Amino acid sequence: MNAAGVQGAGRFAPSPTGPLHAGSLLAAVASFLDARRQGIAWRLRLDDLDLPRNEAGADRAILLALECHALHWDGPVTRQSEHADRYAAALDELRRQELLFYCRCSRRALRHTTVYPGRCRGYVKPRADSAIRVRVDGAVVELDDLLLGPQRWPLATEGGDFVVRRRDGIVAYQLATAVDDGDADITRVIRGRDLLATTPRQVFLMSRLGLNVPVYGHVPLLVDRHGQKLSKQAHAPALDLTRPADNLARTLGLLGLPTAPTEAGCDEMLQWAVERFDLRGISGGDALAQ
Repeated sequence: MNAAGVQGAGRFAPSPTGPLHAGSLLAAVASFLDARRQGIAWRLRLDDLDLPRNEAGADRAILLALECHALHWDGPVTRQSEHADRYAAALDELRRQELLFYCRCSRRALRHTTVYPGRCRGYVKPRADSAIRVRVDGAVVELDDLLLGPQRWPLATEGGDFVVRRRDGIVAYQLATAVDDGDADITRVIRGRDLLATTPRQVFLMSRLGLNVPVYGHVPLLVDRHGQKLSKQAHAPALDLTRPADNLARTLGLLGLPTAPTEAGCDEMLQWAVERFDLRGISGGDALAQ
């Protein structure tokens, strides 16, 4: 089921902060099926920049879980921690465009604001103990989401100027993801709806950096009985790797394919699913985890 000789790729980019859970599997399978349906490669990237949150052995656990479910990626596994030079070059380009400033505003100081008030905009020269923010000015981002339709975000009222390098020196998620997803090879990003709010900031950075903007599709989430998204931070249970076919069948049902041949192995089940998968068949609402 590997794609070969077809330009473009989808990707799955988990953070190694714990093992995959059912919500992670939903996002991975949606991205995998979409890439295979399009006849493009499916890449795997580990978003491991947030070193304090990384869990020892989680990277190996993620790879094992994907392999157990026959989610075979194309090409080598990449890691954001290997891309420091790319991120530094992106910061240099934004600095050249006079878009960056150095901010010492703490989370506590901003806790009652939903839009950054611009307090530190005048600090355009490097200063110690500062995060780096990018100015959004009057930028408006528009795109047509494959599942949600037309989207429009005026960034000045959608959080305002945002952090691209954290105060501790770690490159922020928004910049790292924009640079990596803006690679010419990545043409489709299918991911959870919880990440929709990050998309306009990433697209804004891609446009400023002259990078490719992929097509986006944001799929529904798995939630618990309280309506809370399954997540590693909320201690969602890890996938049971002794029952991959059952896990996969449940996931396919949530993606609009409720009659998957459960007697088949994972490879055969995914092949069956690729031939029938349609993003438009995914339910619009979040699903309750079983």
